[in-house]
Amino acid sequence: MNFDMTLARLVPLPIHAALEVALAPVVIAAPFVLGLDGVAYVVAVAIGVLLMGTGLATTTLLSGRGAPSGLRVSAHVDVDLGIALASALAALGFAIVDEFAAAAFFTTIAIAQGLLTSITRYSARG
Repeated sequence: MNFDMTLARLVPLPIHAALEVALAPVVIAAPFVLGLDGVAYVVAVAIGVLLMGTGLATTTLLSGRGAPSGLRVSAHVDVDLGIALASALAALGFAIVDEFAAAAFFTTIAIAQGLLTSITRYSARG
């Protein structure tokens, strides 16, 4: 069977980028609200900043206000996959040291980012 993967690409790239920009502050603030340790907060800040930067770079590129040498659409895919992988590795690391709340938090981020990546139509046309 040959499945057309474009059918699963429901989310246009501008919406994807807007979601990243909107959710980045949530990722950054959640460890503080959840009472996680400082290491979890540092990792969450790094992931949140990457989400925010990637989303903003893509939004400005798609709006035509970004520099022509800005973040390419193909680079956005790579960064998204990297964020999902980094979150999964962080979850594994926290699970190894028995920080299960932090592991659950980063597992949630990894799953959400992986799901968003898998249903996004990565096209500059939106």
